[in-house]
Amino acid sequence: MSIAPARLSRLCSQRSGKVKSVSEGRRPRILFVAMHHSVHTARWIEALVDVGFDLHLYPVDPAPPHAYIRGLTFHVPTPASPVVPAPRVSTGRRAARFLRHALKDPSDAIRLLREKLARRVATPPAPESPPRAGDPVRIRPVPFDGDDPQARVRLGRPDESEETITALHGPSMLAKVIADVQPDLIHSLEFQHNAYLVLAARDLMLADNPSRSFPRWLATNWGSDIYYFGRDEAHARQIRRVCEAIDLYSCECRRDLALGRSFGYRGPELPVLANSGGIDVDAAQRLRGEAPPSRRKLIMVKGYDHFAGRAMVSLAVLERFADRLKDYEIVMFSVGARPRARALELKAAGVLDIRVIDLATHGEILECFGRARAYLAVSISDGISTSVLEAMLMGAFPIQTNTSCCEEWFVQGETGFAVSPDDFEEICARFERALTDDTLVDDAAPRNLEIIRSRLDQSIMTPAIGDFYRQALGVPFRDGSERR
Repeated sequence: MSIAPARLSRLCSQRSGKVKSVSEGRRPRILFVAMHHSVHTARWIEALVDVGFDLHLYPVDPAPPHAYIRGLTFHVPTPASPVVPAPRVSTGRRAARFLRHALKDPSDAIRLLREKLARRVATPPAPESPPRAGDPVRIRPVPFDGDDPQARVRLGRPDESEETITALHGPSMLAKVIADVQPDLIHSLEFQHNAYLVLAARDLMLADNPSRSFPRWLATNWGSDIYYFGRDEAHARQIRRVCEAIDLYSCECRRDLALGRSFGYRGPELPVLANSGGIDVDAAQRLRGEAPPSRRKLIMVKGYDHFAGRAMVSLAVLERFADRLKDYEIVMFSVGARPRARALELKAAGVLDIRVIDLATHGEILECFGRARAYLAVSISDGISTSVLEAMLMGAFPIQTNTSCCEEWFVQGETGFAVSPDDFEEICARFERALTDDTLVDDAAPRNLEIIRSRLDQSIMTPAIGDFYRQALGVPFRDGSERR
């Protein structure tokens, strides 16, 4: 149920007693604290560019913003003097060390390369006027006046999580930006880096001046932020501090809304929307192969192997059915070090025809989904999982562990399979069914496409996200009404 903006504003004010209303005479101002190089961040913000808000973005590391991000002010922490370089290492030794790291963790090696390239990009001068819809990003340097910009700053109290960030992008710098921008709403996208960072900046600002008014704060849960990390004692204390401090909370699963309440969130209920933002369904369909799913000879596999990902289990499933997959290409993406090594071993031995994608555009990934019969992902925690939505969009039958919110999107046993990550035989049985039942995969494809079109298409999501922020800010909806 939507809550009238006026009532929502009252509820937020009652929670903190210090929340200022949207300032008169200027556009509502939103400061995002987010993973600025994420396509999910970019697609979410894209829906707001033409709404009329004054948008600002604070980065959590030195990498440049995603290419899709536009029409906002990007606040770039900048050292007052050049950073003192570390002792020089010979080019050969440096290359060998990087190669060893790349073999061990390809994804992190790519991240390091991006950060290195970002540091070499000169910061262009900031124009005088704020950006308009469709304008490129306005870069605003924020001077850093600390001692060591590369020093690590903890985002929690001593008895809480070990999450850290460099001083250059840490809570003191964010507090400076908040004081300067004076946003009507701070929106942190993701908890463990961004919400913790806002909380630390808030602590600094209120410790400095307890009577100070802190802006209205909306925290969005991404993926495993609460479902997984909430089981860790140190993170649970930090998550509780966030949930008790925020004025608004949003998530993409009904499951996670209940978890937010259990951690102390007492604010109003906002609409449950996919964190990946909207997608141009018609454009995506042009990347889809003409063959029906039952005639496709490709299997998509998520390659995560970290705190939650269990790609090694997925590979074991594929290996069991190797004889039936002789004519199939297996495509693994977002691949961790262990599954990457194992996948290459299986390919070299002629067991499976596996292609590992280390780096690809979003369009290239969608094109692969559009040629896939099925999609397999095993993890012990996730949100909705954008990859599941992309599989549904492109006609690949989804097999996803039930530790995600996939069952809130597809019909179990008909348009997808939700399986237990702890039941290997069940995963094998479901995969075998998807591999052999042509009617199942062909019938599921149009139903899944209609679900995605009705809930995720840009024509649906863009106005929904605009109204989401009007509701959060307590300003009138597009038609001037107060929705109930």
